[in-house]
Amino acid sequence: MVMDVAGTILRMYRVAKDIEKGVILERVVTWQLIMEKRGRALVVPQIDPDELLSSQADDTLGTLLSGREDMLEVSCSSSPFSRETAIRIVGHSQVTIRDLIDVHLRVKARCPDYYHTAGMIVDEDRQEVVYAVGTGGAPFPGIKDVLMDLDHLGADVYVASGDSMRSLSHLMDLGIDLSRVHPVSSPARKRAIIEDLKRRYKRVVMVGDGLNDLYALEAADLGVLTVQQDTRPSQKLLSAADKIINNILELPKILTENC
Repeated sequence: MVMDVAGTILRMYRVAKDIEKGVILERVVTWQLIMEKRGRALVVPQIDPDELLSSQADDTLGTLLSGREDMLEVSCSSSPFSRETAIRIVGHSQVTIRDLIDVHLRVKARCPDYYHTAGMIVDEDRQEVVYAVGTGGAPFPGIKDVLMDLDHLGADVYVASGDSMRSLSHLMDLGIDLSRVHPVSSPARKRAIIEDLKRRYKRVVMVGDGLNDLYALEAADLGVLTVQQDTRPSQKLLSAADKIINNILELPKILTENC
């Protein structure tokens, strides 16, 4: 079984700052902001967002990443988007560290513990960062019991997530083997993980909640879409799933009935 993290294992709280308008948007669905147009990508610097608080807030994002460009990863995009393009756009951006601090502090006030990331949505046409994005999360109630039940059923649980290993290290507290965690996984990478596991296992199940899980849901022997996060899934995503569940607690029963 391969599981997404944000919105699947963890209930997420996300905010975005519209850089042009200077306003913070609450409870955003990141993929919707990305899919508004082609040539957009979610870019995540693999650093602890608390590090932002000790930075010079009025410095540009390029200053933050100077010499650490290898820490910048493309998590999700609306069309093919190279890491080199993302590095170039962020490196020349006039957006400041303050914009990332603003969203991080908003999220941290709401979700003080467990999981935090800060990133940005870049626009290739505009050659600029258009949104700063902050995310916080905590495990859905009962997820630890779900994982124990899956283990008792003989399922090997893997994780495929667009987040960094730094952000995902907390999964160890839930009993997940970190050697089976695939960080910084794009939609295409998630599909490749499914296809690789299908060569090693008789049956592979994918569990996810977002558009970035679409290819993996389609590639799996059984694709399970969870709508517990209430992310208003698109019809394309609904069509890709073999099963749709309202609560992650339903997962062991789905596995028992279909595998």
